[in-house]
Amino acid sequence: MAMLNWRPVVDYELREIEFKLREIEYEQRKIAHEQRMKQLKSENARLAELNSKLDAIVFSSATNSTPPPSTPDESET
Repeated sequence: MAMLNWRPVVDYELREIEFKLREIEYEQRKIAHEQRMKQLKSENARLAELNSKLDAIVFSSATNSTPPPSTPDESET
């Protein structure tokens, strides 16, 4: 009788081990995802800062620039 019960118990224990392994893998993927999201947020903040600086430079150059001198072709028309 003990031999009849042996296989289901082993199967149950194997399923339990597989479940725990999947749970560990899930946690590892979750941690990796959270780290990647932190990196992306940091990168987005840095890019937003650089974009703001570029906008300021473009605005400054647009307001401070003098019109180019007219060429002889432009003055004739």
